[in-house]
Amino acid sequence: MATSRGRWLELAGSFLLGGGVVAIGYEMARPSAPEGVAIADEVAGEVPSAGAATAVAADPTVVAPTDAPGEPTPAVPVDPAAAKPDFMTPDDRGSYTAFPPIEAPPQALTPEDEAEFPRHGLVTSLAVIVRARPELTAPIHGILRGGTRIRVDAERTFGGGCSQGWHKVFPRGWICLAAGLSTGAEPPQTEANVVAPDLSAALPYEYWRVNNDGTPFFHRLPSFGETDQADGAGAAWIAENGRAPMPTAPADRPAEVPAVVKEYMNAGFYVTKAGEELKSERRFLRTTRGSYARKYQLGQKEPPKFRGLLVDGAEGLPIHFIRREMPLMKREAEGSDVLVKTDTMPERLGTWKFVRKLHVGTVDYFEDADGMLMRAYAVGEAHKIKRPPGVAPTEHWVHVDLSEQTLVAYDGDVPVFATLVSTGKEPGMTPVGVHRVQIKHVATSMRDQPIEDEAYSIDDVPWTQYFQGSVALHGAFWHAGFGIERSHGCVNLSPADARWLFGFTEPLLPAGWQAIAPSGSAKGSAVVVTE
Repeated sequence: MATSRGRWLELAGSFLLGGGVVAIGYEMARPSAPEGVAIADEVAGEVPSAGAATAVAADPTVVAPTDAPGEPTPAVPVDPAAAKPDFMTPDDRGSYTAFPPIEAPPQALTPEDEAEFPRHGLVTSLAVIVRARPELTAPIHGILRGGTRIRVDAERTFGGGCSQGWHKVFPRGWICLAAGLSTGAEPPQTEANVVAPDLSAALPYEYWRVNNDGTPFFHRLPSFGETDQADGAGAAWIAENGRAPMPTAPADRPAEVPAVVKEYMNAGFYVTKAGEELKSERRFLRTTRGSYARKYQLGQKEPPKFRGLLVDGAEGLPIHFIRREMPLMKREAEGSDVLVKTDTMPERLGTWKFVRKLHVGTVDYFEDADGMLMRAYAVGEAHKIKRPPGVAPTEHWVHVDLSEQTLVAYDGDVPVFATLVSTGKEPGMTPVGVHRVQIKHVATSMRDQPIEDEAYSIDDVPWTQYFQGSVALHGAFWHAGFGIERSHGCVNLSPADARWLFGFTEPLLPAGWQAIAPSGSAKGSAVVVTE
């Protein structure tokens, strides 16, 4: 369907497709009937807001009751460990036992708010963008997922490229009605058919991997004839074009492809599950994007188990993570540069206590207290750095070390968490410098860009925090190669680590929001990347 630039922009949406922030929404065939999918402009200019730091530890002293009237009540010290929040309480291994909250406490409406925002709203599409002003080109405040209930102002504001008008939203921002927003004097009775993410888990959705190249995904449940035709057209495309993705626009793909096909996906692409349905004794998986695929052509993906470690202040560093599995070495004789293998093989992704780094011949090694050695390139050393200029002593921030493939999170000057990551596989892919979190997404989709050498498509990449253009911190459930460079520039973390970090950094999300960007005087947490 042809449509103007303004019409595309009024479409709702909210997920990222690789090289920039783009909105996926619903083209309005009629003002009241959304259908189809569109992509809005890249986010530019200001970026968004709110939220303070996560919970802080309780006061390290408590007041004990006394039975003696008039006598001072002494302050009784308590165990500092008991004052820590759950997410800073380590298990036997030294890892976290809970995740920090990612949503700010709900903000109650005052009588003045009730008067300014008298109407009730419900997000009826997959997601909608909240903008700083009633203009389609205004900076993004955040994104609300489908099913979110909100309060809005009494009268629509027209203009700014939105044909159906705008509503101001409590506590801030504006939403274009064409994006998928229902309003009324009373709370809407209908519910949006959208799967809510699980904010308490390492993975917010259930992820499924496409097993075969040319797997068709359908707009609706297909007939036997339609699936046979789709399979034949897909096989013919692969025979002629290999793994090159088939265009999704019907006008650009072979005429043999039936109209019921939404797109073809290759092996190694990922989708998220919204449900299952049966048709003619065939089981289909319905994705969170509303398409259907035969379930036997997909396989559920479980997340890697690796988790980073809580750090007990500056004394807790350095931590030496094992990046590559290889035996420890020892000198053939005291003072010799000839090394021989031992039978000790530290587990990859585990830790080992080394006491110094040294040269043996022309090669760097780490050495433990017993004189056992390991090649430096097999070890990721998480070490303390000085808080950079521009980062306040009360801020939460993170340091990514490209050479070591480590990440350390700080509360001001105090390191509190360390882990292994995977950064860009080529020099320069992950930009060095002091950056700021620009926008945080509970989940957002990523796809390859024309400049990249391989095709990929991953729906709902979890716990994504963009800090420089299309480069982000995010969870990676599709591999467990942490400690080894392998990304297209983003900083890959295990899903559990990404979830922990998502709650630790700022800003926090308003309740029910899918994404948040710093706004006003608020800043996103600093992301310091060094070589």
